Amino acid sequence: MSGEPAARLLGDEVVALKFAAHRQLSRWARPGLSSHQHAQRAALRHAVRVLQDRAFVRGCELRVSSENADD
Repeated sequence: MSGEPAARLLGDEVVALKFAAHRQLSRWARPGLSSHQHAQRAALRHAVRVLQDRAFVRGCELRVSSENADD
């Protein structure tokens, strides 16, 4: 990976992220997850729902949120 973060994700990259997220969600479908894993699973499910929006079919721009500007 390069040192400079990407400024956008292409449509194919969004599809790849959704695929990887679905695979992880299927791994976490089993009972016996820790509370931390349940929280991560909920966050990942939310992220997948966001990426399902047709607005992201061609990709999306990335930017640092104001909450993370100092990190």
